[in-house]
Amino acid sequence: MKKLLVILLKLIAVLFVVGALGVFAIIVKYRLELPNIQSMVEDYKPQMATTIYDKNNNVVDILEVDSRDAVKLEDVSPYVKEAFLAIEDKKFYSHHGLHFKGIIRAILTNFLKGKATQGGSSITQQLAKNAFLTPERTFSRKVKEAILTYQIERTYTKDEILERYLNEIYFGSGSYGIKNAADQYFRKDPKDLNIAEAALLAGIPNRPTKYDPNRSLENALHRQQIILKEMFEDGRITKEEYEEALAYKFELENEENVKNVPENTSIIYNRRPKKAYNNPELTTIVENYLAEIYDDEQIYSSGLKIYTTIDLDYQKVARDTFNAYPYFKNKEINGAMVTLDPFTGGIVSIVGGKNFKAGNFDRATMARRQLGSSFKPFVYLKALEEGYEPYSVVVNDFVAYGKWAPKNFDGRYTFNSTLVNSLNLSLNIPAVKLMDAVTVDAFKEEMTDKIKLSSEVQDLTAALGSVDSTPVNTAANFSIFVNGGYIVKPNIIREIRDNQDILIYVADIEKVKAFDSVDVSVITAMLKSVVSNGTATKARVVDKSGRPIQQGGKTGTTSEHRTASFVGITPEYVTVCYIGRDDNKPMYGKMTGGSAVAPMWARYYQTLINKGLYTPGKFEFLENYLETGDLVKQNIDIYTGLLDGPNSKEMVIRKGRLQVESAEKYKNGIASLFGLEASAGGGVYVESSSDGMIIDSASGEGGSSEGGSSENSGGNNVGPSAPSGQSGQVETNKEKDGDSLTDRLLGD
Repeated sequence: MKKLLVILLKLIAVLFVVGALGVFAIIVKYRLELPNIQSMVEDYKPQMATTIYDKNNNVVDILEVDSRDAVKLEDVSPYVKEAFLAIEDKKFYSHHGLHFKGIIRAILTNFLKGKATQGGSSITQQLAKNAFLTPERTFSRKVKEAILTYQIERTYTKDEILERYLNEIYFGSGSYGIKNAADQYFRKDPKDLNIAEAALLAGIPNRPTKYDPNRSLENALHRQQIILKEMFEDGRITKEEYEEALAYKFELENEENVKNVPENTSIIYNRRPKKAYNNPELTTIVENYLAEIYDDEQIYSSGLKIYTTIDLDYQKVARDTFNAYPYFKNKEINGAMVTLDPFTGGIVSIVGGKNFKAGNFDRATMARRQLGSSFKPFVYLKALEEGYEPYSVVVNDFVAYGKWAPKNFDGRYTFNSTLVNSLNLSLNIPAVKLMDAVTVDAFKEEMTDKIKLSSEVQDLTAALGSVDSTPVNTAANFSIFVNGGYIVKPNIIREIRDNQDILIYVADIEKVKAFDSVDVSVITAMLKSVVSNGTATKARVVDKSGRPIQQGGKTGTTSEHRTASFVGITPEYVTVCYIGRDDNKPMYGKMTGGSAVAPMWARYYQTLINKGLYTPGKFEFLENYLETGDLVKQNIDIYTGLLDGPNSKEMVIRKGRLQVESAEKYKNGIASLFGLEASAGGGVYVESSSDGMIIDSASGEGGSSEGGSSENSGGNNVGPSAPSGQSGQVETNKEKDGDSLTDRLLGD
């Protein structure tokens, strides 16, 4: 028995020696792979920058960390030191780099919770890992981390290690080191940080994306409160200091608070990179998108290659056109312009405001503006789905819904008006009557699940664009009129490759069939008419031969001229432009989408064409339906909805729904139906449409003598197709509604 015990002890001793030799061999192996620790510390430089490319592989911008400005520990607020020790390494000054109790506690906690919730790394370990090693989680890296930690502790004092750590760690928003972080977030020197500010900053490095106060102030404050509690319980701050810090307030930067900082409050400033971006709108969007899938180390220092949907040539033309537009000489007026590929959702160009800089409010993706009349095509689309036709007639007269009586832009009434004419001239009353006919509830239930809005459809005013959306989402909504009914999700990244050019990410094109292609084609044809002879004539563009290109669009102007917009479509793109004041106050000069914004759209596209950057094609899905007979062209009177009337224009009609009634049949009034001659001055005018869809006033209120403006107080005007007995009013309407009527077409 004694002999067996001796053998066992010898075996244990041998195993111990072998194990020790094995550990020693591993340490020696990995130590030899590491360069001299002092040279690593002194010669350390950030890793590879990330490069962003456009769709043609031209460099858009470079993403890299801001310069790391070092600061002495003595020039840092003592509260910063105490905050980091309280949350990251309470025993920093008593252990020798590897805090074994902390490691064991973290292992047990993570095991019990079933996930990694607590780290066991000391400050020295974090310095070794962050500054000198790659981020992968492997056995070899952990061994190297331990070796480096031990050597750092042997080479430097605790204060030197803490100083290096505070100058090295990442604080989010592109800021490395406490000096850059203090300046970035608070515009302060590190020595001037108070307890609340120090605790807020100390919480960021744990998870920079989550605790960056510019991205989530709520998350940042939650972690700050945990740190303050740890500081108090450790005796690093007094109870009074703890309570004062908890009561301290933080506000994100805005135009008002930077001018007059509230008492007991710190402003958290927007990110302003020290390196100016070449294309700030694009780069800022790419940064925000990357933050959703990668951490900041990967984004700024791992050498990623980001391939985007942007076309830099288009971007330059868009930015130059926008910044040079005369209306922006008024400093109070701003706006945005974004071009979208309606087949993929890719953002082709984007301007977030005049002379846009990184950190500015990006109006193209963030501004929630009322849509005005640019929302009307969706009301008309819903009406088509309910059985209405482009030639269906709406009585454009005074109507009231309770206390609300919608008015047309010029305050006038034109009596009968087809859907085509009503959309062409952006008449308000027909749009409201259509919404009332299809019902707000039905529209809300069936349409708003498909199109992207920032506010809810609540009542009939939605027909006039009282709902909100961002420019980029408006572009996505209008994509249906180019791609045949598919809603696309806007995106800006196509694929991502690592620094070895290995493909690591491919974006999915999110494209959902939302509307019937034939119905959508009819609206597309109507939008083409809006540009050729409606409110958007100032958006007309020609090709290099001087021929009009295939294009469509819709103007929009909100109440009191707070926002003027134009959404233009071509067979390849959708471009949304708007101008307005950021405070949403009325603009002076009664600017409309037709007069103030459509010309900017035209300048943009005409420049693209003239430079040979863009050659427009045809609306293929519309042309295909015309070839197959699913759609048919008819000459229909824009006022009566009858074939071959005196005011006929070409309309695109769905197969099986063609107009068969001719204006000739009613030229002598109702007497002609009975084979009788009408008297010269007393013919009876008949409202007629073969589908029976003549929409009259929605209430009993209002009559022929009500409504109107100071310019037109004599009651309803009768359309040009009215009988000869009303010829005086015919002339009035020809002036107002004809193709050459500049004033009317500028309106919306």
